[in-house]
Amino acid sequence: MKITIDHNIIETYPYLEVGSKTNGQNNFPEIFYKTLPIYLGEYQSNNKDIDLLIIASDLQGIAEENGNQYLLGEKLPSFLRTLIDIEFPDCKKVGVLLCGDFYTSLDKRGASGDVRNVWGEFNNQFDWVVGVAGNHDTFGSKFEEEKFKSSNNIHLLHKEQIEISGLKIGGISGIIGRADKINRVDESDFLNSLTKLSKQKLDFILIHETPDFPKFNQIGNSKIREHIEKLDKNRIFCGHCHWDNSLANFDNDSQVLNIDSKVILMG
Repeated sequence: MKITIDHNIIETYPYLEVGSKTNGQNNFPEIFYKTLPIYLGEYQSNNKDIDLLIIASDLQGIAEENGNQYLLGEKLPSFLRTLIDIEFPDCKKVGVLLCGDFYTSLDKRGASGDVRNVWGEFNNQFDWVVGVAGNHDTFGSKFEEEKFKSSNNIHLLHKEQIEISGLKIGGISGIIGRADKINRVDESDFLNSLTKLSKQKLDFILIHETPDFPKFNQIGNSKIREHIEKLDKNRIFCGHCHWDNSLANFDNDSQVLNIDSKVILMG
């Protein structure tokens, strides 16, 4: 029942990323040309009614097309649709799992903004989208967010679960932090919610914030890792902090898959 990941990159997608450079006491934006890696993975589920899962997080880049600029996640879905149609023609039913942070601005690193179009494009290309919000994601006004969450085949989770295509999926949006900042969750609330989801024996739990994994010097939140170690085995997907090695196998048989700035096609 374990997840396995092939570490060979099967395809890449170009994008722009903003960083910062220092000139004296001032910081200025600096643009980098990057490539998004796409990997293959496998998992087992006796009840699944889906051919392939697309798992992505932290697509904080800008795609250029015909002289125009778009959020990376607005253009990536059509590219993935073509890739799947060519390389995996038998995969007709495809679901999408998103772990947050799909907004960026080339004017300032760490900007927050509306990501409804990203979710919408994934939903246009594939059968359904299930995910959580990152700490840089917004979804319009309160009314617009409620309308978005009622969209067909879009499921934005926060401390809740859903059963879809034979899979049971739970999620917690945001990161641990002060309530006066966007998409922050009190630490005890976050950890208690993780316990409640773990008891539901879900196929996957989606969170945005990364646990650390000192065994392989992978950065993240130690409190989340310590809590996962106390729970029954889970399969947890996350983003937020980048890991070079995507998959961590815990001693209690839990697995954490970090998909920060990458895409995994999992069947």
